[in-house]
Amino acid sequence: MSITHVLFDMFGTLVDSRQMTPCYARQLGLAMAARYGGSPEAWANANRRIVADWDSYYADLNLEGDHGLEDMWEGLLRTTRALFRLTATSEPGAAELAALSRELPYLAARNCDALFPDAREVIEHLDEAGLVLGAASHAITAQTRGTLLGANVMQHFRGPILGPDVTGVFSKNQRYYRSAQLVPENCLVVDDALDGIEGAQAAGMYAVYIYRGAGAAPASSAEHVLVGSLAGLVEYLGV
Repeated sequence: MSITHVLFDMFGTLVDSRQMTPCYARQLGLAMAARYGGSPEAWANANRRIVADWDSYYADLNLEGDHGLEDMWEGLLRTTRALFRLTATSEPGAAELAALSRELPYLAARNCDALFPDAREVIEHLDEAGLVLGAASHAITAQTRGTLLGANVMQHFRGPILGPDVTGVFSKNQRYYRSAQLVPENCLVVDDALDGIEGAQAAGMYAVYIYRGAGAAPASSAEHVLVGSLAGLVEYLGV
């Protein structure tokens, strides 16, 4: 195994959603109030209500289907439009609303540091060791970049930032990872979800499964399993 590139999943692997979710709502509130008026808390509360009822906005959409990318954009448009409805604010025109739905995830994430405590040291160490770090997420690339910027680790990511908007598919399948245009056998994917592990391996890449849950880690096809922390990744890679 000669690894030159490490692609990290974001939420659940590098980023703690329990910390990101409340920060995201606050920062979204500030961004929307600055642009459209009203109170930041009203916008933030609207976001909380949308998140609590998230599945209803995507009930008739199939992100894993043949038109998953189009459905993803439609879902983002619906949840962005709902912010205006829930705050009784006049909705902007179609073009502005569409642009906002793609910009808002970056605006809301860029001031949030929700990195797991163990992730920062590992990221810094691997970068200093000469490995090229990238990201592979179901989130759009703007949100991933904003999340890495908010955590003050964007400077360590010199590799591909993968998301549905650049891979052309929402699912983390072979096509998703092959879009990185990297030599597969030189790539390692670190993910907390089994679909990411299996998709990476289907693309010819190595995979490490990070399990942050309670109890024993479920069975996976990953070459290595980390439990509770990314710290063991440094030793596994021998750097």
